[in-house]
Amino acid sequence: MTAASPNEPGSVSVAPAEKRVPGPRFRELDGLRGLAALAVVFSHYTGAHNSHYPQDPAAFHDAAWGAAGVQLFFIISGFVIFMSARRADRPSDFAISRAARLYPPYWISLVFAVVLLLLHPVPGFPFTWGQALVNLTMVQRWVGVDNVVDVYWTLAVEMQFYVIILILLYLTRCRLSDRVVLWGSLAWSVISWAVVLFTAPHVGSDPQRDPLWVKLLNNATVAEYAPLFVLGMALYIARQTGQHRGWVAAAAVSAVGSTFVMRGMPLALEVLVVVLLAVTVMLRERTSVLLLAPVQWYGKISYSLYILHAIPGYILIHALWPYVGRNMAMLVALAVVSVLAWALQKYGEEHLGRAAKRGLTRVRSVVDARTGGPRSPGKALG
Repeated sequence: MTAASPNEPGSVSVAPAEKRVPGPRFRELDGLRGLAALAVVFSHYTGAHNSHYPQDPAAFHDAAWGAAGVQLFFIISGFVIFMSARRADRPSDFAISRAARLYPPYWISLVFAVVLLLLHPVPGFPFTWGQALVNLTMVQRWVGVDNVVDVYWTLAVEMQFYVIILILLYLTRCRLSDRVVLWGSLAWSVISWAVVLFTAPHVGSDPQRDPLWVKLLNNATVAEYAPLFVLGMALYIARQTGQHRGWVAAAAVSAVGSTFVMRGMPLALEVLVVVLLAVTVMLRERTSVLLLAPVQWYGKISYSLYILHAIPGYILIHALWPYVGRNMAMLVALAVVSVLAWALQKYGEEHLGRAAKRGLTRVRSVVDARTGGPRSPGKALG
């Protein structure tokens, strides 16, 4: 998760210059992240759990719709990652920030999942040591290696978006103007729609069953999810400037329309709800319900919760339901995993993330010293 990744703080400003200065924190983004993470968790702890343990009783409700929380994460990433990139003086600022924030907690969650699967195998999660090693890269999807934990697939999609932003930072010397992003988004949207229309006759509602060539083409272009990232960027600019509402509308229609063409009406309706929620919140001055303390807390731990919840949750629900019932077992699992995610956020994201950022910055300083250093601020290429 990442997402984005789903863990970057959000803030907005109204400075007209290309290099935006941080403004008041847009705390509603944290609330949206919290809702997105909880939606995904409940989708896994209800219906998805029984795909791994079909002998277990069903939960009171199959929250399959919660899987659309992933699409909400992608919209949020479009908003937040573009905002973060706007503040970078050097492309490597952006790369270091992303790597330091995402990798330490991800590696911890991967090791934790592997240990749990060795101690208590979960049906549907076989893995090899070679597979686990490739999963350390976070981009195993790019080379056709299966994820150790199924939720990891979204992180590779997020990384592709980061690479696109990084390339734009290099090409523009960290001057991501609205015009550059508008034309870049238009080009990406045209490519994604071409791929969607070309591959749609060969796919169904389940991406896992797509033909290999379709997966490779979609993976290479991020065609299925590009409109969601584009919508997030459009919402950021519209909130910043009060303009470009037409771009937001076009991006929203594109996101829902491409989902309908690719996956059919049921998922398109779920994406429509997600899009309407994101547009409403991101263009409003204030959304009080998203500022409630529990929602904000889950927003703070959303990345750690997303990457951590699956394996321990499945194990706990399966072990506890004979004693406390299926629904109570699910709530206990959520409580336990929430505490684990809080610990991962505090020590993995905050402490290790800061240490990783310092280490990567020192490495860059050494490289700068040996190569003559960066060019002028705001135009540095490294």
